[in-house]
Amino acid sequence: MKKWRIGIIGCGGIAHAHINGYRAIAGDICDVVAGCDPDEGRLESFCDQYGVGHRFGIAQELLDSGEVDVISLLTPPAVRAEAIFPAAERGIHMLVEKPFAENMGDALAFVEAAERGSAALAVNQSLRFMPDVLAARKIIAAGEIGDVRVIVHDHFQNRTRTEGWRKEEERLEISIFSIHVLDRIRWLCGKRPEAVSAATRHWDENVRGETFTALTIQFESGAVGAMVSSWHGPEIPECRLRVDGTAGSILSQKEAVLSDEATLTVHRLGGEAERHEMLLENAATMNMGESMACLLSAVKGGEQPHHSGRDNLWTMAIVDAAYLSASRGGTRVEIEEVWQDRPRP
Repeated sequence: MKKWRIGIIGCGGIAHAHINGYRAIAGDICDVVAGCDPDEGRLESFCDQYGVGHRFGIAQELLDSGEVDVISLLTPPAVRAEAIFPAAERGIHMLVEKPFAENMGDALAFVEAAERGSAALAVNQSLRFMPDVLAARKIIAAGEIGDVRVIVHDHFQNRTRTEGWRKEEERLEISIFSIHVLDRIRWLCGKRPEAVSAATRHWDENVRGETFTALTIQFESGAVGAMVSSWHGPEIPECRLRVDGTAGSILSQKEAVLSDEATLTVHRLGGEAERHEMLLENAATMNMGESMACLLSAVKGGEQPHHSGRDNLWTMAIVDAAYLSASRGGTRVEIEEVWQDRPRP
């Protein structure tokens, strides 16, 4: 079977996790054949390390080369348009790192361009693929805990260093990190968000953006999602995900959202609590591979991947609403206000 030819645009630190994940999980169906980065030294070092033959300093050159079927777009959000629009015109499929775009308006433009060009577009919400989250999703989808009422997902870390382009981002904690947590809350709930209330804090003088967020999401079903994400937990790191339904509860506990190990407890009404110790070695890297494999499988089947760009518009809407709410002192913001007159997914 002919393998998908992948080009990686942006050969910085995260690119190593991507290429290793692709090779580990999807190596039988894809090859990374091209790299692209404006920093020649970084490009050459990356491509030499992984034996990548085709090398480009400009995204347009890679896209015009005819050497790739799929791109993995790992550049900062501010320059994504330089690759997404020409890739869409050429029908080149895309896995785009989160955050998908700088705002929902840009994200919608990317989705529409991809659909016009018949290019599949997925957003790398890779933490959906963690074993504890996949298990929780399966239990919820089977109706084993009834209708979801409450999802609480908190994360406490001591993130004392923020490097590179992220230091200058005005939209930082929510856009760079909590977008994973918010996406998991929305995906597990399975309903459209209605409103968001958020409070943020700027507690790190070395960066421009926020480093603490507390927010609430109200869903159309009446379910409520809540999140606290702090980069200022000096000790006792924790990642906690709890789902309460009308017929049971799920609790995942781990040290960090990227940890390989998790303890999943499931307790259905009338039954005994079940405790599952879950392990996925090198989980962060493996999730990158699962994300790409999901996109390629969907393209082969003529379907949309569950982490499609169009699906991610709802996550982007939550993000935009959260920033708007925080700018107003934490008042409730309707998702309708963020959508305005834009077409819904």
